[in-house]
Amino acid sequence: MPGADAPAARRLRILAVGAHPDDIELGAGALVAKAVALGHTVSFLVLTDEDTHGRARRAECVRAARELGVTDVRFAGLRDGHLRADGDSVRAVRALLHHARLRPDIVVTHTQADSHNDHVEAHRVAHAVCRDTAFLHFSIHISAEPDRFSPRVFVALTPDRARRKDAALAHYPSQAERIGRLDLAKYEAGLGRLARLERAEGFETGVQYGTTDTLLKTLGLSDSAFHRLWQPVIADRTVTLLYGAAHRGDPRSVVHRNAAQDLLRQSFIDCWPPPYPLRESYANTDEALTLAATGSIVTTGGAATNQITARLLHAGALHWDVADGSLRDLRTGHRRASRHAGYIARVASPLCRDALAVAAAGVSPVAARTGVELLADPGRRPELAEVFDGELEAQVAFAVDPATGELELLDVTTGTAPLRGTRP
Repeated sequence: MPGADAPAARRLRILAVGAHPDDIELGAGALVAKAVALGHTVSFLVLTDEDTHGRARRAECVRAARELGVTDVRFAGLRDGHLRADGDSVRAVRALLHHARLRPDIVVTHTQADSHNDHVEAHRVAHAVCRDTAFLHFSIHISAEPDRFSPRVFVALTPDRARRKDAALAHYPSQAERIGRLDLAKYEAGLGRLARLERAEGFETGVQYGTTDTLLKTLGLSDSAFHRLWQPVIADRTVTLLYGAAHRGDPRSVVHRNAAQDLLRQSFIDCWPPPYPLRESYANTDEALTLAATGSIVTTGGAATNQITARLLHAGALHWDVADGSLRDLRTGHRRASRHAGYIARVASPLCRDALAVAAAGVSPVAARTGVELLADPGRRPELAEVFDGELEAQVAFAVDPATGELELLDVTTGTAPLRGTRP
């Protein structure tokens, strides 16, 4: 659960790599404060020094790091303004980490969507040096290129984190004019809108070949329920929405279905930076079979109205089906007669290697709409969003009161099932 103390087995070793003193605090100060509060181990590595003010800026950096709860601060001593991801630099940084016995689970460093040459080279150095790790890439507001920056992990600037970040940056009087050249809070508010947060830091994700369980590690630091749910499904690819036919004999079914799908579509428009990941197609076509065999999918509707859902059920991927006015547990055969029951699921797709399938269906049009609305805005139901946190596969059966919208969780099942190959 984001915000709770991390169990010992899930405590992470995080290395934050900045090109200059103050870069980590500017781009990831809230994330560092959150990670420390959760009990994770955080170290700083600053790659460059100024020729004339290097000692003073090192002292500022150490004090700023302490403000965020970090006492392990390392300096590579490379030349400010001339950083290069060449053999000498990579060997020097690799030797420093080896001597310090730093083997991070997560590396937090610069995005390449940046106009500062040192920031871009710091990104390359970090990737060249570190192996078997997940990456989170932050942006610096005074050199960011927002049209190329595509964050997927978001950390809220809560009052306490904002206070700590401001206090850390106050330890850089030598850089006050530069830091204040553009409005940092306004930039953070723009990132926050992507995650339905007032202010936030945003981070791109990166995964190296052969690394396992990395995406879930990084998502555990995110305060965006929408991105925690969807990032494992999409990663850097696309997801196809395959919607079934409307409920027969109920004209309201089309209205509810279209309204729910409009909401899901708008959520991706509002919350997912380009490239837009959602494709759409009717499920009961030959094209749908091809699409389901080539990547992650979302299916809406039960087996009777959606042939892709039927294939997921036949393969044993789903625990529930909706038919004959009831929600049926396929494991036991038990039927729940609640007229407004339904389910949502995120499971490994049996139709495509290394892909996920998300499914939503309801006994009634109201329940079917509710399931898709939960996928569009999982943060409005924290108890449900938490089911999917930390597990790639989870399935939830629910009942909804159509008069009040009150949700009852009827059954929850989760299971850790890492996908094959390189996809997290």
